[in-house]
Amino acid sequence: MFRLILGAIYVLCSYPKAKNVKNASFDVRYFEARQACLKFLKIVKTPVEVNDIELPEGPTLFVSNHQGTIDPLVIVAALNKPTTFISKKENKKIPVISTWAEILDLIYFDRDDQASAIKMLREATRWMKAGNSVLVFPEGTRSKSSVVNNFHEASLKPAYLAKANIVPITLHNVYGDFKNIKNKTPYRITIGEAICYDDYKDKSLTELATFLHDNIDETIKKVIIQSGVEI
Repeated sequence: MFRLILGAIYVLCSYPKAKNVKNASFDVRYFEARQACLKFLKIVKTPVEVNDIELPEGPTLFVSNHQGTIDPLVIVAALNKPTTFISKKENKKIPVISTWAEILDLIYFDRDDQASAIKMLREATRWMKAGNSVLVFPEGTRSKSSVVNNFHEASLKPAYLAKANIVPITLHNVYGDFKNIKNKTPYRITIGEAICYDDYKDKSLTELATFLHDNIDETIKKVIIQSGVEI
């Protein structure tokens, strides 16, 4: 509990730093946010374990399963490539965290408003056409478990329109959220091989969504088998 309190204090104290870099380039803002995430995890003594893989150059759509509340923090800590996120509008209301989200130019949308969803897809496409990268959680909501729910196909459409790379990201054991901090259980991330546009352009949205879903689901199952226990 003491480590979690220290972590909360650090998050509050990071607010001025977030405000200080708001006019910097996106790369600078992202790496400031990444350092803040790494510092928080160091304070609470809960590391992120990530495989060593070379990320592709150029615009990339990162596609991740969505296990828990702390997923974005863990991903930013692990991902050494400036990336913004697609996020539901409710996250705008979270104090301090919303400030860091603004620094990262999060693309918000209202799940109950079709026009908002269309605007989000267009913005994500524009972002990647400009050479930047985006992360999406195609499940649309947290699974709070190792189960990978069905993907919303439309969330992958910007990759086609921007002719971007696609990289699957598999989160393991992140659904434990703050229980991991209490138990000092590492958060684990597996970053998959990049899929270039030429390798998926002839697939339908349904086929691509199924392929990525199954890739992430199989990766989770492999980790469970290797460890002997569900993590």
